[in-house]
Amino acid sequence: MSAVYRVRQFARAASAWLRPDSTGRERPGEPALERYLPAAGLALFRAMPAYDRAHARAVFDSLRQAGHTDPDLLAAALLHDAGKTVHPRGRLSLWHRVAAVLVRAWRPALLARVGNEGAEGWRRPFFVQVHHAELGAELAREVGCSARTVALIRHHEDPPGLNDPLLAALQAADGQN
Repeated sequence: MSAVYRVRQFARAASAWLRPDSTGRERPGEPALERYLPAAGLALFRAMPAYDRAHARAVFDSLRQAGHTDPDLLAAALLHDAGKTVHPRGRLSLWHRVAAVLVRAWRPALLARVGNEGAEGWRRPFFVQVHHAELGAELAREVGCSARTVALIRHHEDPPGLNDPLLAALQAADGQN
């Protein structure tokens, strides 16, 4: 993803604090999230910060607008970034995420190297950014999501081309939002 895209994504995330519909509460005319997430999964979704919930809802909405109805895909859309802020090793603040996004935009190899060196101290935000898909998949499994939802979350940051139409749809919707 380009640096311009990342800046736009950050602006949308930061503005989520100002939007009244970013809380994750059901909005008129929208499907109840309980149809897609187990009770513990819904609690996990609600534990995410407003900007992550807003992003997750945008991914969810994009998939539904494109005609996707698969419950595993829609559950993955709602929880795909939970590993960034809800996992005990996660909990990235907004400024940590900005730093990770900037490093990824300017020096992707550096992000990968530092992110794989360890999860302690100043390296933690980079570790979480690099490994959030795995961390989120672990959380989704723990809250009772299906094996398919867990797999979609685990692989949503993988390079495209795995010949999985649901994963491709999740990646495209994530990339648009």
